[in-house]
Amino acid sequence: MKSSNNTTPDALLDEGHGKPIVCGGCELLCEDLTTQSIKSGTGCALSDNWFSHGELQPESMINGKKVPLTEAINTAAQRLLSSRRPLITGLVSTTIDTIQIACTLAEKLHAAVDANAPETAILTAPTAIRIGDVTADFEELRDRADLAIFWDCSPSTNFQPFIKRFIRPTPQNNFRHTISIGSTSLLPPTSHNLHFAVQKDDLVSLARMVQARLEQKASRKLSSDLGNIADKIKESIDNALCIGIISSKTADQTGLVSWSLSHLTRSLAHQKPSFGIRLNAEANVGGGNCAGASTVCTWRLGAPGAIPFASNAGSEFLPAETDAQRLIEREEVDCILIIGRIPSRIEDSMAKFAKQKTVIHVSDTFPLPEHGNSIRLGCASLSHSTEGDMLRSDGRLISLQPFATSQQSSIQKVLNDLLDQVTVETRRRSTP
Repeated sequence: MKSSNNTTPDALLDEGHGKPIVCGGCELLCEDLTTQSIKSGTGCALSDNWFSHGELQPESMINGKKVPLTEAINTAAQRLLSSRRPLITGLVSTTIDTIQIACTLAEKLHAAVDANAPETAILTAPTAIRIGDVTADFEELRDRADLAIFWDCSPSTNFQPFIKRFIRPTPQNNFRHTISIGSTSLLPPTSHNLHFAVQKDDLVSLARMVQARLEQKASRKLSSDLGNIADKIKESIDNALCIGIISSKTADQTGLVSWSLSHLTRSLAHQKPSFGIRLNAEANVGGGNCAGASTVCTWRLGAPGAIPFASNAGSEFLPAETDAQRLIEREEVDCILIIGRIPSRIEDSMAKFAKQKTVIHVSDTFPLPEHGNSIRLGCASLSHSTEGDMLRSDGRLISLQPFATSQQSSIQKVLNDLLDQVTVETRRRSTP
């Protein structure tokens, strides 16, 4: 069998002809792709970008020089153990079992851990987490909700694929109304697709006003325009049988919008079937397993990210303080281990602040911009040749099925070999 480095993209795709293919490019984890749609273009920029990296896998390198994988792993283990404070990041383009290996490695290194989830960069994240949400999976929204309310969702993000899959299909009661609240409308305004222009500063107040009207309580008097919008939203809610409230995680930098919507959804759920769905509006977070990374890190380390020092006894959670971007920009870490593809925010920070740091990248993508002290551990294509599970943001487990072969080691094996070498090197250093 020829090496995957010499296999043409068409040959790779033909091996998986007829198999259902999962796209890991964003949190929707679409399962309805085919080899033909990948060849011709899926019509989704995130999906096309996800599969574009499967054509050729990179070789392992040290400082830009090609080396055997074992040599790169040995050097990476030594650099990690010699670092003053390592950071483990990335993760969201990898599978759940890969993230578990990463957590074990983080414990051995007492490393900082952050998967670049939106919540870890918001100071009020602990408050928002404690409130709790009434949620449902995307299919329940598609099949049941006859009213979908988009709360400050921008049409320039990945909401359009979400609308195509879960809003445009006809629900079981054969009709759906939508309301867009914010500066722009996600759907062309019609009598069934309403749009209310609301400034960001008024989003929390509007949610509280709608809740007060639903509970028939007095609310603080604000502008008459905002009150009229609240009345119209309540009228639509009264006429609906099931309501889904969709909002953005990354558009809310204070956490207060999420807080107010959680209270609104919980109040509404006492009256009729209702739930909230929060999506990641950031265009390129590096992959679709944000929920999986947060869940595994919480289970193994006690926090979803923004962990200053990993410990299986329970780690601190310091959002907006020890998230990956801030640690890099404050130059508090001297070795960065990136597992999987690089989120755009991390890539931008590294371009400015990581010049003097050791950068170790376990991935199927091509080399980073020039770093004088870099190690690349090449692996099989994450989009074409990797088997494992990812967690969709609504909690549904999605299984990746490889549809192309590769002579490169899987990312799970590469990371496990790195973990083994760190263990061996630790013992060697502790031996008198």
